[in-house]
Amino acid sequence: MAHCATAQGHDKTQKHRHDAPRIEQLVSNLTPEQKSRIDIITSRSSKNIAFYRTQLNAVRDSIRIYMDRPDDLSSIVFPLYERESMLTSEISKEYYRTKVAIDEVLTEQQFRELHNKMKQNKPRRPKQ
Repeated sequence: MAHCATAQGHDKTQKHRHDAPRIEQLVSNLTPEQKSRIDIITSRSSKNIAFYRTQLNAVRDSIRIYMDRPDDLSSIVFPLYERESMLTSEISKEYYRTKVAIDEVLTEQQFRELHNKMKQNKPRRPKQ
């Protein structure tokens, strides 16, 4: 759901998982105040996620450069892997913080409606 929420403040030109429907498409009867608060939350979240993704892409580019070299560059590459993990974790935390913040804006009925629709829309993995 968090990525659903962050879609609201998202730049449509980016190719990330922020292309989910807007909250008001999933939840009925949002008040103008709720819409405004959700827009603020998702705008902030989108900016934070974009900041982390930019850093993450730079770290991954650096890792690729060092991986193409024949030398043992563990002392350089291992800290880059740690940074990559930290940035990935920060993105996940931001999605969660956004989810929690939006859930706090919704009424109990809207909360249930959103979660039910998210369950229905969740892609299912094919059985193997």
